[in-house]
Amino acid sequence: MKGFHFTFITTSLYLSSYFTSTHAMPCPSLCNGHGRCDTGSRQCSCYNGFFGADCSLAECPKGHAWSDVATAIDTAHAKVECSNRGLCDYNTATCVCDEGFEGQACERKTCPNKCNGHGRCQSMAYFASLKDPGSGTVYEYEEIWDSDMMYGCNCDPGYFGPDCSLKHCPAGDDPLTGTSLNPDTQQFNEKQQIVCAATGGTFTISFRGETTAKIAFDASSDEVKAALEALSTISNDYYDALDVVYVGVKTQACTFDGTTIQIEFLQDFGDLPQMTTDGSLLTHYYAGVDPTLTVTTIVVGTKENEYCSNRGLCNVETGVCTCLENYDTSDGYSASGQRGDCGYADITITNCPGEVACSGHGVCQGDPTYRCSCSKGWTGGDCSEMTCPYGRSWFSLPTDNNEGHLTRTECSDMGICDREYGICNCLDGFEGAACERLKCPTGGLDDVQCSGHGKCMTMALLAEWAEDNGDLTPYTYGTIPNDPLVWDFDKVQGCLCDDDYWGYDCSLRYCPTGDDPATLHQLDEIQDLYCQDNGDGKFKLTFRQQTTDLIYASSSMDYLKNALESLSTVNKVDLEDLNGNDKVCDTTGNTVRIKFLTSHSDLPDLQITESYIDSISITEFVKGTKEQIECSGRGLCDYSTGLCECFTGYGSSDGMGGPGAYGDCGFQELVIAPQYITDV
Repeated sequence: MKGFHFTFITTSLYLSSYFTSTHAMPCPSLCNGHGRCDTGSRQCSCYNGFFGADCSLAECPKGHAWSDVATAIDTAHAKVECSNRGLCDYNTATCVCDEGFEGQACERKTCPNKCNGHGRCQSMAYFASLKDPGSGTVYEYEEIWDSDMMYGCNCDPGYFGPDCSLKHCPAGDDPLTGTSLNPDTQQFNEKQQIVCAATGGTFTISFRGETTAKIAFDASSDEVKAALEALSTISNDYYDALDVVYVGVKTQACTFDGTTIQIEFLQDFGDLPQMTTDGSLLTHYYAGVDPTLTVTTIVVGTKENEYCSNRGLCNVETGVCTCLENYDTSDGYSASGQRGDCGYADITITNCPGEVACSGHGVCQGDPTYRCSCSKGWTGGDCSEMTCPYGRSWFSLPTDNNEGHLTRTECSDMGICDREYGICNCLDGFEGAACERLKCPTGGLDDVQCSGHGKCMTMALLAEWAEDNGDLTPYTYGTIPNDPLVWDFDKVQGCLCDDDYWGYDCSLRYCPTGDDPATLHQLDEIQDLYCQDNGDGKFKLTFRQQTTDLIYASSSMDYLKNALESLSTVNKVDLEDLNGNDKVCDTTGNTVRIKFLTSHSDLPDLQITESYIDSISITEFVKGTKEQIECSGRGLCDYSTGLCECFTGYGSSDGMGGPGAYGDCGFQELVIAPQYITDV
């Protein structure tokens, strides 16, 4: 009728999967500009840094895994996304690190409490390079997996502890030892000697990691003394720290034939590290004669250098000594003074300290020292304080090139000892009586270990779960004692996630995998089971760590099929009995052809276990070429739920290309496509 328009829409059902996929379904979102589209397979080949069926997801930075399953004997810590201590935001390619870890790939251990403003946060490698050469060889630590990952606090002078929160108390000489009354036990100050042969320029002296200002070649002994006493590593709060003298008639630090400078330490006791020097700026006016600058120790210091002179208790929160009865602060030489070290006895001492000698936790040495030798587990001048458990240090100087973490320290250098109870108060992220283990990550609604979907294991235990081609492999990690390459075997822990879960904290879900329905002419895996038996034998089959019930030589094809399909790793199979007698085994030998219908790709062979059969074997007849990929390559995975979000035109399959409940986007749906529109 005039004035009215009727619109007729004619539709057509594209029933052919090939026709539909060819004409209606190109590469998903044309790879979002982050990949190339293969027009034949309609699959995206993503550029570096991108992934996903449509190349819409971005990879996060990778670092050595803090914890993982070994890939060979004593081989672990492969490079992985977010170093296995963070989750990747695939939209921004950013790692969201677990608490206590930092860096673009969560590859650095955060320093505890930021060293409380009293230290510098440094890697094991850098910390090793800063060792004072005067205290021994400087060893490198650069080739072990954690060299640039494990960070700790290098505390400022006067502070110590894993987070630099503790204060050193004054240390001094025990006033009752090494007295002149007993020449056999007399103790001495450290003396070191520098010889400088030069006629111009400057030099420097270093002690315990600090270096003096430049010292002129013609400096006086007072000027050398002043330069050294300016170092915070040399004690000079109340008294002269050093005695500096030039041997003979020399009046300047360096002369053409050499000046000998003797330096006695007056307030730093014990066996001290040797000073080091730098004479690279010195000159010598004699042609062909190079300046020289050498250091030697001529008297090793033998006095004690103990907290509170071993006659008091140290309050590490304040750095103040509480002197035991009849002791007070000294001048370092057994007389009253201002050192705060309890090195002065104000009466003649005739007993060991404590209401009961040595508090009942040690043995009194008696006259003349009246020192306590504390029993195991006890410490302090009167043996009234408890020690804490020891473990291998988390952060300390290496003991040889690339040899770290082998020194045993109180609370493993990651806890603070409560001396009243002998208990380590571990810093966040560490656990164990000696704070010797790195905690497993927590997550989930209840904030439990491994989000409640995995088991917390040490690196040694994780290695036992290594897989190789689907079979359990007896890898080990850390069985050789004190091997520095695997120092972490019982210290670092990680999560072994339950089936269907993944992520460093087991908080993520796997999505279903399947064959890409848009790729054609691919094959199912077929394996041949050959069995020859007289009829009373039995065996089991194992596939990807799941094992069937007993299968008997006389079992039917249906029995074998049900046994295999009871395994979730197999699901559906099709069997062909080549002998046609409906028995798994035959006295002359039978072959059963097993086609895997829902497990795709080139599969590992079935394994024969607990066999009591005359002759039995498994061989691959057809290699599987179908994909076994996330969401069948036709959707994206929501890792928080484990559900596939299928692209338009794809839906859940039965694992074989038809509609079903797999949730894998492996079914190519019928497409209703408009053909034409007419107005009437």
